[in-house]
Amino acid sequence: MNWTDTTHGYSLSTCQHLGQPCPAAERMIARLAAAMGQAKAVTTEDFEIAGTCELTACDRPCEARFAARHDRIRIYCGVSQEADLAGLDRFADALFLPSADSLPLSKLPDYPCGLAQAVPLAPQMARITPPQLAAVS
Repeated sequence: MNWTDTTHGYSLSTCQHLGQPCPAAERMIARLAAAMGQAKAVTTEDFEIAGTCELTACDRPCEARFAARHDRIRIYCGVSQEADLAGLDRFADALFLPSADSLPLSKLPDYPCGLAQAVPLAPQMARITPPQLAAVS
């Protein structure tokens, strides 16, 4: 599932347990994007927040990891705290970035049951109108 709001473009994979995108991951990614937007004015470009949470969209509580930076936010559903974040990133890159090298599942010991990603939208270019030329007398 893909959508945009005024600040971010979002992508959400299908949850292996629900058979559809996870509504808890959808809410979480939107809230992380809003929080990162508020933090942008008081943080540097390399600011990052990462952690774990429990997503409860069904009868199967799901531990998830998240990593939020100003240039990208990702949630990895159904993985342990010890899961290799670099490997999860390569896996997500293969799903979300068409130009990325794929990572075989056999190389990733702990793969997510669902993924969510938010990337900031490019700022709109301001329209610049050429100054009107003054009439030369």
